[in-house]
Amino acid sequence: MAYSRHELFVLRNRIPIAGLIEQLGIPAKISEGCFRFCCPVCRKCNTGVNPCTNLARCFGCETNYNPIDLVMLVKRLDFNRSVKFLKSIYNQQNKPAATSLSENDAAAGIPESIGHILTSMASVWKNEPHPPSKNTDTRPTVEMLRDRVEQLERQVHHLSEQIKIIEQSR
Repeated sequence: MAYSRHELFVLRNRIPIAGLIEQLGIPAKISEGCFRFCCPVCRKCNTGVNPCTNLARCFGCETNYNPIDLVMLVKRLDFNRSVKFLKSIYNQQNKPAATSLSENDAAAGIPESIGHILTSMASVWKNEPHPPSKNTDTRPTVEMLRDRVEQLERQVHHLSEQIKIIEQSR
């Protein structure tokens, strides 16, 4: 099955890798203020996650992970099944939000930070996530930038709802 660049971009960048690591049942902890997990390759906890790039790295065996790679390795799935698995996670995470947020809803459904969204927009513009190939135009697509703007709108809406809740509790 063929997937568009945009679909793969969204799955690699919009499913937070730290949350995915926990969802896959990989042992993880916060150590010295950093999120660390047990590397599925070497089994050492000498790892790191960069939330700005949504990538993880084991500094022991020098293995790099993006969400798709991680699912393929941990769940022992081929590429297509891994993408389907991530699409189901993405679809669950992006169900329409209710009009009021309970404490549990807020903890589970907080959108990405505006800073992260803007950083990813900049990296789309600079073509950092996708190295240029000789036969493709690597400029950002309008669709990718619209996706990021929609994320910003969701974040602003979420923050507005949080402000209303705080004001009502006074």
